[in-house]
Parts: sequence; structure tokens; C-alpha cells
Amino acid sequence: MSTQITRVTMIKVAPEHLDIALEGFKTFAQNQQKNGKPYILSMEAGPINGGQVKDRGFTFLMKSVFKSQEDMEFYMTKCEGHEAYKVYLKENAPVTALQAVTFTPGASFEI
Repeated sequence: MSTQITRVTMIKVAPEHLDIALEGFKTFAQNQQKNGKPYILSMEAGPINGGQVKDRGFTFLMKSVFKSQEDMEFYMTKCEGHEAYKVYLKENAPVTALQAVTFTPGASFEI
């Protein structure tokens, strides 16, 4: 069983700011470090394919996979890249709502 932790975060930013949010994410993904090395196993982000009732108005989604709970806690409390991304969004693509969940996969399937 995996000990990896996946975090999925949905945010609401104005449609005209989606490209700005994505560019900031790309910078964050390239610069995230712990002890001088990248530590997030994988990162993905992009605009939500909106217009569905189930998206509840969220416009942008980010998915990060961490090796351990410790790495995710570092991300939440000490990661300079994550902090810089939050500041970047605040200044350039204000977030009006955020929803985040984490899980440890109990099963997976790939083709």
C-alpha cells in the first residue's frame, strides 16, 4: 500500500486570470524545493472544464503528489515556493474561494 499523499486543490479565480494562475503555477512547480532539491513527486494544474453544476464555480485545479505526510506538511507550512505562489495569486489573480482535499490511494488503475 502506498504512503504517497495526493492533494487536490480547487480555487475560484476570474476567467480572465486563468492564464496568470497557470503561469504562476509553472514557476512554482519549477522552483519548489526542500533542502535544496525538488520534493513534490508530481504536480499538475489547469483550468477546470467548467459550466457544470458539479464544479460549483471553481475555475482552476491543482494536483500535487507527495512522498510522505512530512513532505505535505512542509508544503503547507514552510515551502517558500508555495508561499510565493500564494502571494503571486493574491497580487495577480485573486482567489475568491478554495477547497482542498488529500488522500492516500487505496487502489489505482492505469491503461
